[in-house]
Amino acid sequence: MAAGPLFSQEEPPPTEAPPFAGKTIEELSADDVLKLVRYSYTLFNREFGGQLRLGLVKKVPFRLVLKPESIRFVFNDPSQVIYLDTRNKDFSLFEGIGGEDLKPVTPDRYGETIRGTDATYDDLSMRFLYWPNAKIVKEEKYKTLDTWLVRVRNPDNRGLYSTVDCWIDKGSGGLIKMLGYNRQGRPIRRFEVLHGKKFGDVWMVDEMRIESISSASGKVLSSTRLQITERLDEPPAPAE
Repeated sequence: MAAGPLFSQEEPPPTEAPPFAGKTIEELSADDVLKLVRYSYTLFNREFGGQLRLGLVKKVPFRLVLKPESIRFVFNDPSQVIYLDTRNKDFSLFEGIGGEDLKPVTPDRYGETIRGTDATYDDLSMRFLYWPNAKIVKEEKYKTLDTWLVRVRNPDNRGLYSTVDCWIDKGSGGLIKMLGYNRQGRPIRRFEVLHGKKFGDVWMVDEMRIESISSASGKVLSSTRLQITERLDEPPAPAE
């Protein structure tokens, strides 16, 4: 699977060794495992086209711009940029509307959904990957993959989630499933990688399902597909 919830890991030379370098799988702590997932976000200079699809009719196109210092989602009609700063441990989240300068997204908006879909600001920012004191609950088989189940607890009570469980592929360090719980300990959001694809020289997770779950009944209320459809920065094929 891809490294990170949306995309696969390439192997460009990093500028410095990551903090988990040289450790075996058995030596990795839960915090090391989350650092491995976060580290995969910093290895790219790529641009992709995609969409958030809710049901059969609603489709919200976006551009996904990956750089060593940031991840950017760009929407149109109206213009909206959601900017994730990956240079520090806070994974700071900013937004620009209608071409205006980027401004911080306030904590009371972390749980807001994006464009009427099931994806929230918290989901796009993956803020939970930076929560401290993570714990490896167990190792288990998820479908055909060997995974760590890592549990993190919200240190500041901002956003919708009090606790998040992350299933992380031991082979790639990629986040393949997440289950978010509210303050009463009931699951309210789940996302899961469904499919991967190669775009030129880059392997990407090209489809992920994001589900909103009723805290009372546990039933799925609505479901959104996040789909990567094309690579936009690929050089054109030479003319024949």
